[in-house]
Amino acid sequence: MRTLVRARQRIDWQMGRLLRTFFALRLHRLMGFPSAAAYARERLGLSPRKARALVALERKTWEAPALLAAYREGQLSWLRALMLLPVLSEENAPAWIGRAQAVTVRRLVDEVEWVVERQAAAGVPAAASGPPPPGAALVVAERQMRAHEACPPLDAQIVFYAPASLAVLLREAIAVFAKPGEPRWCGFERLLEHVEAEWQRQPRHRDPVFARDGWRCAVPACTSRRNLHDHHLLFRSRGGGNARDNRITVCAWHHLRGIHQGRVRAWGTAPDDVTWELGVRPGCAPLLRLHGDEYLVDER
Repeated sequence: MRTLVRARQRIDWQMGRLLRTFFALRLHRLMGFPSAAAYARERLGLSPRKARALVALERKTWEAPALLAAYREGQLSWLRALMLLPVLSEENAPAWIGRAQAVTVRRLVDEVEWVVERQAAAGVPAAASGPPPPGAALVVAERQMRAHEACPPLDAQIVFYAPASLAVLLREAIAVFAKPGEPRWCGFERLLEHVEAEWQRQPRHRDPVFARDGWRCAVPACTSRRNLHDHHLLFRSRGGGNARDNRITVCAWHHLRGIHQGRVRAWGTAPDDVTWELGVRPGCAPLLRLHGDEYLVDER
C-alpha cells in the first residue's frame, strides 16, 4: 500500500508538469473545452482546485530543489508539498520536509499557520523560520488585527452604511455611554468595552474538554468540528474515571463507527500523550499507529 501511495504521488508530480504546459498553451481549446478547469474536471477527473495546485507546485518547486526532489520521488504528497510553500526556503527546506513526513497533514497545517502568524507578528518573513519543536503548543499571543507595537496617532475616519433604523439605534447607544461634552468616539469605545465584558461573562460550554481540544476531533488526520462527542479513553465500563485526562474529543463518526466498532483504538493520557491505532483489523496489524499527530515506526 505504501508503494502504491508513493507511485500515485509521483504521478501527481508528472501531472503537474504536463498540466503547466497544457494550460500555458491553452490546448484545451483545441480539444473543444471552454476552459482548462472544464478539461481537468471532465477529461482527467481532477477538481479545478487540485489542477491549479499541481501547476502552482510545478512552478514553485523549481525554486526549492530539496522540495522538488522529495515531491518528485513521491516522498511528499501534493497536499503536503503545497502546505510548505509559505514557509520554505533553501536553508530550512530539509527540516520542513522531514517534519512533513513525520506528522499528519492536520498537524502540518497547524504548524505552518503558527509559524506564519508568529513571524508576521514579529515582522520577519515566514521563510526565515524552521518548524516548531515536536509536540510544541501552537499558541499565538492574541493581537488586534493589523495592530502595531507603537500605536500611531489616529487620523482616519471610518465610514460604513446601514439602514436608517440601525444607524439611529447605534447613535442612541453611543450617547448612553458618552459623558457630557465628550466626543462620540469616547462613547463608542465604552460601548465596545461593555459588549466585550458582557460576552466574556456569558457561561461557557458545559464540557471543558471540547475547548481544551480546540473544538476539533482529536483522531489523527480528522478535522471535523461538528457532531463532537466526549470520549473516555479507558471506557467507564472498564473502570475508567471521569477526569479530564481520561476524556478526549472525537467526532460522532469516529466515536460510533470507529472506536466502538473496533476500527480505531486509543489509549493514554489526554490531551498530549495519546496513542492511536487506525484501520484495526482482526488478526492483522493496524494500518497506522500514531502518538498524537506523529507517525510511529515509520508508518507514513
